[in-house]
Amino acid sequence: MFDLLLKTLADLKEPAILWRLFVPFVAAIILVSLMGYGIFGVFLVSDFVTQSPFVQEMGVWTSEAEQSIGAIPFIGGVLIWIVGMVFAVIAGILGVLLGSYLILLFAMIITGFMTDSLVKAVHDKHYPNTDYFGHGTMTGMIWKLLVYGFLLLLLFIVTIPMLFIPLVNVVWFWLLGFMFFRYSIVLDVGQVILPEKMFNEVKHMTNWTPTSAVAALFLMSTLPLIGLFVPVLAVIALSHYYFDYLSSMPAREEI
Repeated sequence: MFDLLLKTLADLKEPAILWRLFVPFVAAIILVSLMGYGIFGVFLVSDFVTQSPFVQEMGVWTSEAEQSIGAIPFIGGVLIWIVGMVFAVIAGILGVLLGSYLILLFAMIITGFMTDSLVKAVHDKHYPNTDYFGHGTMTGMIWKLLVYGFLLLLLFIVTIPMLFIPLVNVVWFWLLGFMFFRYSIVLDVGQVILPEKMFNEVKHMTNWTPTSAVAALFLMSTLPLIGLFVPVLAVIALSHYYFDYLSSMPAREEI
C-alpha cells in the first residue's frame, strides 16, 4: 500500500498529471457552489423531509426522551446537556462527511472524463513497454454504477436506525461512501487497462493492496477541499497497480 501511495505522490511533479489534478478542483468548486448545496438545502426543508412520518416520529420520541431525562432529580439537566452535546458533535461529523461526499461526487464525475488521459500519462511515463487494452463500454459501466449505487441506497435506507448510534453511525456512513467510491474507481480504471479476465482476478475488495491504498485516499476526502483531488490520486494509484500487474503477466496472445 505505502509503495503505491508513494508512486502516486511522486507523479504529482509531472506536468502532464499536475494540471489534470486541478481540473476537478476548479470545475467541482463551481458546480458545488451553483447547484450542490442549494439543491441539498431545498431538499432538507421540503415537505418530503419535514412531513415524513419517520422524521415526525423521531421528533416526538426526542421530546419524550428530553422530558423523561429532565425529570431526573439533580442531574436531569446535566444529562440533557451532555446528550445534546454528543448529538451535536455527531451531527457535525455526519455533516462534514455528507458535504465531503457531495464534493467528492462532483470530482468523481469530472475525473471520469479524464481517466483515459490520466492512465495514458502514467503509462507513457512509467510503463511505455507495456501494451494495454481494456474491456467493456461506457454504457455498460454507467449501468453497473447505477445498479451498485441503487443497492447501496437500499442498504442505507434499511440501516437508517444505525445513524442514531453514536460512533457506529460515522463508521457506517463512511464505509458506505467508501464502497461506492472504490467500486467506481476500480471499474473505471480497470476497464481502461485490463482485459475482462484479468480485471475479474483483481477487482475484489479483498485484494488488500489497492483497497487499502484507495481507502487511505478516500479518508483524505473528509478534509476540506482535499476531496476534489482524491479521485485523480486514486486513478493514478490504481493505474500503477494495474500496470504492474499487467506487466507481470504473459503477452496478450497468451492471456
